[in-house]
Amino acid sequence: MNKEEQIRRFIMDYPIEVPRQALENELNYIRLEMRHRMRYDTLTGGPHHFDADGELEQMEDELRQAAYYEAKYDLVIKDIIARENFSVTRRELEEEAAAIAERQHSTIEMVYRFFGEDLAMLEKDLKRQKAEQWIFEKTM
Repeated sequence: MNKEEQIRRFIMDYPIEVPRQALENELNYIRLEMRHRMRYDTLTGGPHHFDADGELEQMEDELRQAAYYEAKYDLVIKDIIARENFSVTRRELEEEAAAIAERQHSTIEMVYRFFGEDLAMLEKDLKRQKAEQWIFEKTM
C-alpha cells in the first residue's frame, strides 16, 4: 500500500464525526467544480456534455463519497495538528519558499510577494504536510 492509500485508510477509520453541513458544503463545491469542467470540455472541443445535470445525477453516489472523504480529511488533519501541536519554524517557512521558487522557476521575491512577507499561508500547508507524515509513520 502506498503513502496516499495509507493516509486515506487512516482518515476513513479515524473516529470523528463529519457534520452534515460540512458534507453538504463539500458536495456543493464538487458539483460546481464538475459542472465547470464539463462546460470547459464542451467549449474547448473536448467531450460534449449536453446534459451536465443528468450526468452529475448519475454520479451522485461517487460525488457523495468524494465529498465525505474531503470533509473528513479536513477535520482529521485539523484534529491531528491540534492534538500533536505541530508548529512551523521561520527556517522551515523560508526553506519551503525557496523550494517553491525553484519548482516554479521563479524568484524568492516573487514567492514572498505572493504569500506575504510572513509566509503565513505556507504555515498551514506545512502543518498539513507534517500531519500527513505523522499519519504515514503511524500506519507503517
